[in-house]
Amino acid sequence: MKIKIILAIALCLMAIEGIPFSGNSSLAGEKVLVSLQETNQVELYVTSWCPYCRQAIDFFRSRGVYYVLYDIERDDNAARRKKELDPRKGVPFAVINGTKIHGFSEEAYLKALNQN
Repeated sequence: MKIKIILAIALCLMAIEGIPFSGNSSLAGEKVLVSLQETNQVELYVTSWCPYCRQAIDFFRSRGVYYVLYDIERDDNAARRKKELDPRKGVPFAVINGTKIHGFSEEAYLKALNQN
């Protein structure tokens, strides 16, 4: 019962903040709440048109992992930070518990998540 109440409150807060429940929005700096797990620290750098970015987003959402999402085409600060962290071009780029991962790799993501 408590989980349902907390989840309902979280969904209300998302609505108040304008965070969408679907993937049809701007991704710039969007903080995404997908579950009540807070054990991992995940930053995900993406573009709105990238199919591998969508797979990365779906990976974290389907596992109930909190993440902060940055669209590097719409957020200049995120683009600069991504370039500092990973000078190579291309997305997705994830920082999971301090581990830098270039590209989409379920295996690499799981390994980084399990190190926490």
